[in-house]
Amino acid sequence: MKEVKVEDIIGRFISPAAADGKRFRDAKWLPGRLILSNINVWLIGKDRKKKIPLTSIIDIGGRLDLNMEVAHTPFYLLIKHSSPKNENVVSLITSSKRQELEKFKLSLIELLLNRKIVIVKYPVTKGGVVQKNVKWEKAQIAVKDNKIRLVTASGRFIRVDLDKIQLVRREDRDVNGEMKKVLDIQFSEIEDDMEFTVEAYIFARDEILNILQQFIFGGFDKVAADIELSEMEKHIIMSLYTGVSPFEIPNFLGIDVDQVEEIYDRLIQLGVLKEVRKRKEVVLTTRGKNLASEALGSE
Repeated sequence: MKEVKVEDIIGRFISPAAADGKRFRDAKWLPGRLILSNINVWLIGKDRKKKIPLTSIIDIGGRLDLNMEVAHTPFYLLIKHSSPKNENVVSLITSSKRQELEKFKLSLIELLLNRKIVIVKYPVTKGGVVQKNVKWEKAQIAVKDNKIRLVTASGRFIRVDLDKIQLVRREDRDVNGEMKKVLDIQFSEIEDDMEFTVEAYIFARDEILNILQQFIFGGFDKVAADIELSEMEKHIIMSLYTGVSPFEIPNFLGIDVDQVEEIYDRLIQLGVLKEVRKRKEVVLTTRGKNLASEALGSE
């Protein structure tokens, strides 16, 4: 296959930042070019050139604050990959321009996921009702513009919009007679002008499920490292996530209605909530759901 450049940005990198669990705490950011091709990630500095084959990438996302220099870096992309020596390695890349790094990351995700073959079971439930006689079947996956698309071997087209996702979790499920870790996704669909919550299971290699989960979560780190939330804001997000009505929040948390509405306004501006009607009826966005689910998972 001919190698074709996809992204080329100026930034900094640390590689390796860790190997087989050992953290290199004296590591420092090296300036250089960050190049993404259809085959490799290239990290090119003045005296160093590092190649990370896309086929070696196991996961992306999260943080590994080795030292104060890294900890004070507001945003970076963590890449977990295997080395030629079969070590589990962590590399870090960053850029002064966040939008450039996000574009780099999304292009990387697309290269890692698009046209990969997964096994899907859909719909497992619809409107809370278990769907009988639904079988696992192969499907080709594609991600783009906050959407997941699956085309099954039988010709069925499954569309998942990220802002329609209500829950994402890794669970043990029966996959053709064997218990396997699958991605359980619950999302809303509209059929005959009615909205239903449907559930789908996706099974694939761990690397594919890892990257797909990162795409769904939009790359936010635990409790959003890039957003400073007050304790009350976190309580409101968690309450909404667990099913408390936005109108019940003042009584539920024992705070004034005006204070709650001020917090809603701020969270709407941050993209954590969106307003669905006037009088501050709000719902969590994908970003807000990720904040809540990641926070719950860290407790």
